[in-house]
Amino acid sequence: MEKLKLQKREVVGKKVRHLRQKGLTPAVVYNAKGESINTLMSNSDADWLYRNTTSTTILDTQLDKDSYKTLVKEFSINPVTEEINHVSLFQIDENAPMVFTIPFNLTGISPAVKNNLGVLVNVLDSIDVKCKLSELQPYIEIDISSLENVGQNINVDDIKLPKGMSLINDDLANATIVTITEIQKIEEVETPVAEEGVEGEEALAEGEVPAEGEVQTPQSTQEENKK
Repeated sequence: MEKLKLQKREVVGKKVRHLRQKGLTPAVVYNAKGESINTLMSNSDADWLYRNTTSTTILDTQLDKDSYKTLVKEFSINPVTEEINHVSLFQIDENAPMVFTIPFNLTGISPAVKNNLGVLVNVLDSIDVKCKLSELQPYIEIDISSLENVGQNINVDDIKLPKGMSLINDDLANATIVTITEIQKIEEVETPVAEEGVEGEEALAEGEVPAEGEVQTPQSTQEENKK
């Protein structure tokens, strides 16, 4: 998409549910000042945004004669039809730092995983940072090739943030991004198998054992009793 085209929206409230039938999806554009503008976009543009954008995708946006850059902040999805009910956008002030959610991108191969010593667990997928638009990176690379043994991990304070980026929450400095845990062994429980012929042997123990080649039947037993 080269440019996201919006138009101002007058319809609000419950009436907006009829807009999608006309090929339109309601949206709203917020800015850092707390202001908002009710807008519309085409259904096809809304579907494209849902399939292709991430938390760091910058959109060239046009609203009437105004042009600016935006980020997709949230989609409201109908749980039954899975159609997009609403899109929330945020207008970027290119000259001021703002908060971005940056995903982590794992690179390299962990020797612990390669040698079947442990399992890699991804604990933290992304982190909130503050930076200007010009300093924004699509992701932060995490090299996992140093993870050689079970119990090793990489924390937020182990990585170097790209230039211009700073943590929003200092409490996350010690948070674990990835760790190596032990491989869980599945213990097989053996089911006891009954020995063949046990029931038959017990039954014969109560009476006579038939001679070789002879089969004991209820009828033959009655005739023997008469004798």
